[in-house]
Amino acid sequence: MEIETECSSCGGRGVYCGFAEPRGTGVVCLNCEGTGCRKVKYTPFTARKRREGVEIVRRSKGGFIGTGVGPTGASVTYEEFLGGKMP
Repeated sequence: MEIETECSSCGGRGVYCGFAEPRGTGVVCLNCEGTGCRKVKYTPFTARKRREGVEIVRRSKGGFIGTGVGPTGASVTYEEFLGGKMP
């Protein structure tokens, strides 16, 4: 499916005015090409999909510098997770 949404770069104006443009000058927005809108493609969510090969589920460390990457903390089985239980 596809919808049209207001361009977040120019606020739906089609013209962008930033720090590089002289006072009183706008440029055609590069993200929406001056239309003021963006087309967004999406797939409606109907249900969580199963991921093959997963046996346990844990929380993520987050992947930020200093905290590391990978799993952390307690775990639940994948079946428990699919049933709504969180680690």
